[in-house]
Amino acid sequence: MLLALARLRALVEKAGFNPDQPRLPPGGPGGGQWNYEEGYAQGRKPGIGHNEGPTLDPPEPPKDPPKDKVSKTQAAKALAKEIARRALRRAGPIGAAITAIDIGRRLYSEYPSIRSYQDKPQTLGELQQNVGKRRPGYEDHHIVERIAGKTGGFPDSMINGIDNVVSVPKYRHHVISGWYNTPNKDFGMQKPRDYLRGKDWSEHVRIGHMAMRRAGVLK
Repeated sequence: MLLALARLRALVEKAGFNPDQPRLPPGGPGGGQWNYEEGYAQGRKPGIGHNEGPTLDPPEPPKDPPKDKVSKTQAAKALAKEIARRALRRAGPIGAAITAIDIGRRLYSEYPSIRSYQDKPQTLGELQQNVGKRRPGYEDHHIVERIAGKTGGFPDSMINGIDNVVSVPKYRHHVISGWYNTPNKDFGMQKPRDYLRGKDWSEHVRIGHMAMRRAGVLK
């Protein structure tokens, strides 16, 4: 598979050729083929997107695969975001596949989370369908945070109720958690978690939906 994709990449990269590149004279061996001249390609890096299109060349892979769990997860998150960014720029599936193969093979155990990060936003009902199934690459998320059971006095029956739990991509779950703990201008530079102290259940739900939409989870 790797060899086939390498050949495919070489073919696609050739689509960015310059018609003025010299060829061998017709009638002789190799007639009509591209001819290499010293200095012709100097300073010109062939790539899938170098013909004025968005580059699809993958970033330089790390010299050694990350060994500890934290750096491994961080590298996998960066890869997931890179693939999503290229898809957003309409780079196409070839660029995403090449990026994943060049780097993702080093992070094989994180592949389910990298893959799930590419999910499109879903409706609330769709997100609730897979709660509790422990799918690789996904985690259960409480729309109203569990900490609100302590700080807001909400009972466990509400916090763990079927309407308050959804299944979301693992890395996007991390994005949501980080958003709650980051100062936000929409809340007077308070952290959303601090803003919600003392608020009623409906406001917690509203902010929970906002967090999921900003993380690209909820339609």
